[in-house]
Amino acid sequence: MSRQIEQALLSMMPTYGSDLPPSLVELAGSLLAQSRHRASTLKAEEEIARQYACANIACDRLKITLDLPPIEPRPPIPPRIYKRLYTHLDNILPNPTATPRPTRNRAPSSKQRDKDTPSKSETRRIPSRGTPTKEAALAPFRTTPKNGGTPAKGHILDSQNSNGHLHPWIQPVIRFMCAESDHKRLAPTVFAGMEHILTQEGRPTQDQWVIHHVTDLLAAVYFFVIMRVRSITSGAKIDREGYVPLRKEILALVAKANQEVAVPDVDESDAWEGWSDLKSRDFDAAVAKVNENDWLAGDWYDGIVDVISSIVRTDAGLSDDDVENSEALLPTRRADTMLQERYDLLSEARKSDFIAWRDIMLDKIAQATPVQVVMEADI
Repeated sequence: MSRQIEQALLSMMPTYGSDLPPSLVELAGSLLAQSRHRASTLKAEEEIARQYACANIACDRLKITLDLPPIEPRPPIPPRIYKRLYTHLDNILPNPTATPRPTRNRAPSSKQRDKDTPSKSETRRIPSRGTPTKEAALAPFRTTPKNGGTPAKGHILDSQNSNGHLHPWIQPVIRFMCAESDHKRLAPTVFAGMEHILTQEGRPTQDQWVIHHVTDLLAAVYFFVIMRVRSITSGAKIDREGYVPLRKEILALVAKANQEVAVPDVDESDAWEGWSDLKSRDFDAAVAKVNENDWLAGDWYDGIVDVISSIVRTDAGLSDDDVENSEALLPTRRADTMLQERYDLLSEARKSDFIAWRDIMLDKIAQATPVQVVMEADI
């Protein structure tokens, strides 16, 4: 996927050299991953240009920061359809660095100016008013518990920040866990998985289990992403012997994140709202809950193959021939075909998911089965 993105970027900037800025390639890949979640259902003719449109948006957003040359888009679909697709994706994909655009006002005629311009005697200074702070603006919309304490753990997600209705600590914790485990490129995928589960059609979920187990769910989503990556790259399967060490590693990462991660731009009292200490049984229950639902059927999970392709392509230790051979081993899915990965129920990733789920269920059955006591009958 990374090679295709780089080719798209270079086609838009033919005067640019072959070494593209890493931040530009990374932003294009991140926008593509987020678009698969926020705009999962596109028309077939639009799906063909999804990757090209994300690369175009990345160029437009970084052209001033990176001093890029003039951008000359040549989309693979008709301009009318591409313009509609570009506008749609540009509106739904987040842009933290965006600034409000100034409004255009039509210049009035000279007669209108003379008519509307007041004389010096009529001119009055407009009183100015200080800009309210963020806390002051949000104060009328926040509710305080009757007992005066901090909100409960299972607080409804409406009180969270505007970043996809997620708790403010989720994104920093995901970045920390991926950085500590040397999987920085997987952070957008894990975040997209959490957003997919915690929001339904752009609104906070009403699933009470999800609301009360956000920390457990984050660890489970991270587990399934790591497990799928290992299955794709090395064909490794997570059995009972491999599940326990991975669970121990994730529990340690979650506990370490709670001690070292700082949540920016949020009051200390609200920074860790919804957080709960994670134990082994909570983690097992969250993994089983994810398996019971269809949360892994989204594009965020299917797009892990594209993320792995991008990592292989940008690995500095591989030559071009090695990259081509590595990418050839990865499964490919065209946008205009019925052979989508979500319907491949016998893939290695699905088999490994089933093995992990089966082991968890067998452990629960073994714990719930009472020990039978055989009594000797007197003869």
